[in-house]
Amino acid sequence: MLIRLLYASTAQESVDLNEFKRILLQAQTNNDQRDLTGMLAFNSKLFLQALEGARDQVNELYAKLLRDPRHHTVTILSCKEIEERHWASWSMGFAAPNADNRALFLKYSQQSTFNPYVMKADAAEKMLMELMNTTLALSTSAPAAATAAAASMSAAGAQGPATANGGIFGRFLKK
Repeated sequence: MLIRLLYASTAQESVDLNEFKRILLQAQTNNDQRDLTGMLAFNSKLFLQALEGARDQVNELYAKLLRDPRHHTVTILSCKEIEERHWASWSMGFAAPNADNRALFLKYSQQSTFNPYVMKADAAEKMLMELMNTTLALSTSAPAAATAAAASMSAAGAQGPATANGGIFGRFLKK
């Protein structure tokens, strides 16, 4: 049985660019081995992540995430059975919400800034889908894509990565 888990969390102040690179690479590798797919939005402070896969695999990963000291205030927004995956092509897609996305945040939230804690679960999921549908995916290998995403974050500063072709995402990691 497939499920989709959507959660938000807050990064510890110690999560810098290098640590974020490690998180992205680790997620890509681990999720691929477990047949998990999903999407991660991160703005250098807040995480919004959707995980899809077999119930036992998603639950096992979520239990590990709860113990991960690199973030706190881990909050489930939704967990539901699904017929099909939204992110079947990505073991871990990556989105970088930034100030250019103000209209999108206002569309799905009560605020013009990225804050998944104040969003309804359905709205957060739709926002991730819209982010995915408005940007091209890179067809590079996972480590190269993660490195490119992190380099883009570094070039853009602490607020998040630069956008590709004016799109909302800085980079995707394609499975």
